[in-house]
Amino acid sequence: MAIIEALLFSMLFILVWLFPSLIEKLFIYGFMDVYMISSSIFVGYFCIRIIKINLTHKNKLLQFYEDVKYKTLLWLSAFCVICIVLNFLGFLGRFLFLNSENYHVLTEVLFLISLYYITIASLVQINISNVINTSKVSLNEIQQELVEVCKTIDYYMANEKLYLNPSLNLSFLSNYIKIPDRLISKSINEIKNKNFNRFVHEYRIEEFKRLILDKKYDKYSIEALAHEIGYNSRASFYKNFKTIVGVSPHDYIENVKINKE
Repeated sequence: MAIIEALLFSMLFILVWLFPSLIEKLFIYGFMDVYMISSSIFVGYFCIRIIKINLTHKNKLLQFYEDVKYKTLLWLSAFCVICIVLNFLGFLGRFLFLNSENYHVLTEVLFLISLYYITIASLVQINISNVINTSKVSLNEIQQELVEVCKTIDYYMANEKLYLNPSLNLSFLSNYIKIPDRLISKSINEIKNKNFNRFVHEYRIEEFKRLILDKKYDKYSIEALAHEIGYNSRASFYKNFKTIVGVSPHDYIENVKINKE
């Protein structure tokens, strides 16, 4: 579409340059009005498509990362919304004859603010401060660092049972073990092939399996055991248990009892 538009307007430019009177005929026959309407539809369609793709992209990121703050393309979606708004304002101004100086100043101010936001937001999204200088650090060294971070995380999770804390999240763990949250997330994602949430849930589920074998907890209900291992929500426990183990907590306990007999 962009190529067709470029060819069409290149031809029109040449024709108008060769025959200046042609431009008056274009206005008379409403060519510019048709152009404005078709351009508005074109811009709106592709902006909406980009926004939908960005939403899908964000949902995909959540499957691998706990913190997606600097990984989403929110600024690009904002850019698309701004394009739609500015396009609409231009369309409105032309067809409703809003040619006042204040109207044009308003649109120019909105354009400048939008340009400033997009420039800053896109630079932040790139997150230049987190880019590793690969010329000084080899890939093996980076991989080894991630492995060591995972070992540190596993040590604290296993020995201090941080997963029993219902408030455990990436920020809490980062402050506790003094490792940046982005490095924790990257290590778990690349070395263990899972996101932070899945990592914590697996520790809690394994603890649940251990508790049901301990006679001390024989009289505990499933909900009470879920609370013991760090869940405040019964629904969250059941959902994650079924996802990780493949059966419900009740069915799992029944199978354990049968195997004991």
